[in-house]
Amino acid sequence: MFGRPKKLKRIPSNIISYVQIEAEDIKDTNDKQMLAHYAHAKLELIDFYIAALDDKKYEVPHSREYLQNLQRDLTAVLKQIMSKPAPNSSSSSWNVKVDYPDEWKG
Repeated sequence: MFGRPKKLKRIPSNIISYVQIEAEDIKDTNDKQMLAHYAHAKLELIDFYIAALDDKKYEVPHSREYLQNLQRDLTAVLKQIMSKPAPNSSSSSWNVKVDYPDEWKG
């Protein structure tokens, strides 16, 4: 328990394809923001794993090359997502219709 390096969980390689597929289904700016947040969170995790490779407190289940490739690919997908305008970004996505009574004068 003491003195043993903590084993970190594997980062699946399907993160890239997941983000790409979800990027094709962006409906509004909220979807875009949530997907960008997810990608940034995974990039932070990858950055931590790369830093942990040189730290004896952690046992990283990936090679530096694997992590750097994952980081490069995820960054490229994130740039693609951020460069595309979100659908309905120029118009309101609320689309609230209020039916007032005929006698209402406002």
